[in-house]
Amino acid sequence: MLACAAASLGCGSAIDTTSDGRIRINITTSGADPQTEEYLLTLDGARPLSVTPNGSTIYDAVPEGTHVVHLFALADNCVVSGTGSPRSVSVRGGEVAEISFNVVCGPPITGGFRIVVTSIGTETDEDGYQLSVAGAPLRIIPVNAEETYQGLDPGVHLVTLKDVADFCDVQGGNPQLYTVVAGKTVRVAIRVECGGDPGPLDYVSP
Repeated sequence: MLACAAASLGCGSAIDTTSDGRIRINITTSGADPQTEEYLLTLDGARPLSVTPNGSTIYDAVPEGTHVVHLFALADNCVVSGTGSPRSVSVRGGEVAEISFNVVCGPPITGGFRIVVTSIGTETDEDGYQLSVAGAPLRIIPVNAEETYQGLDPGVHLVTLKDVADFCDVQGGNPQLYTVVAGKTVRVAIRVECGGDPGPLDYVSP
């Protein structure tokens, strides 16, 4: 039976990782609110890790050589300053390599709605409506008019037309969900159809 020719083969024992190193990643964020609780990292396109906007984390068991660390999943109002991301780092066995990313955040990138209300039918709700958009104060809007909302956070918002007369119906349902897109003003069309209710007939004696 042949004996092991070299200790480096391990002879069936666990793989020796003492020559591996570690990478410590430090994150600092400055400026406006980063609008997120965590960023994401990858090492050589794999091994995803989360890290807080002002935190650090470590990759263990990293082989010697040059590796690529990528910081991503930042909010739209934030960028990695300096040499950016991804970034290369050299690792030596048994040592800890350090790499730092500086993130700078500007004012939040928001969006808005341009809401157009049209009313048709045999009658109209002459006192107008109340327009409610989640994340904004209530507004009064005439029966045929438009209102523009800015500074809304990107994402889904509930839009409600209130104080609608009983003889009017908001087409498509009320309320409805619409999506704010960062950096854009999304057009929202609300159509109201109104019809007079004749009510009970008057009784006329013969």
